[in-house]
Amino acid sequence: MSTGSDMSTDPHSGDLLSAFLDGELSPQEQDGVRAHLEECAQCRRELQLTGEARAFVRDLGPVDPPFGFFERMLHPRNRWARAGVAVLAGAAAASVAVMALAAPREPHVSPHVARLVDAHTASASTSGDPISGMTPAAVPVSWQGR
Repeated sequence: MSTGSDMSTDPHSGDLLSAFLDGELSPQEQDGVRAHLEECAQCRRELQLTGEARAFVRDLGPVDPPFGFFERMLHPRNRWARAGVAVLAGAAAASVAVMALAAPREPHVSPHVARLVDAHTASASTSGDPISGMTPAAVPVSWQGR
C-alpha cells in the first residue's frame, strides 16, 4: 500500500493505523488502509492493539496536580522569571540612555533672544501705528548647532 507517506519502503500501514482510528485520513487513504487490512493479518493485529491502547489511555482517570502547582504557575518565583525582569529593566535603562543622548539640543543663538527683543523695542515706532510696532529689528542673527 502506498499513500504518499513513507510507505514506499514499508508495505504495512504503520502510523496510518492510529490516524485511521482517529478519523484523520482522507477518504482515499481510508480506502487504501481498509484494502490493506483485508490482506494483512499483521496490520489487523496492530490495529487491534492500537485501538486497545488508545481505549486504555482514554479510560484513565484524571490526575490531580501536585500541591502548589497552580500557585507556582500564577506566581513564578524562579530564576528565569527574575532574569526576565532584569533583562526588561536593563532594556528600559538602555532605551532611556539612548533617548537622552540622541535627543535634539537647542541650538546656540547669537545674539541672545533678550538682546534681540531689546533692539526691536528700541527701533519700534512710537507713532501709535500697530503695524509699525511689528516691524522686525535689523539685528544680524546666526544659528550654530552644538
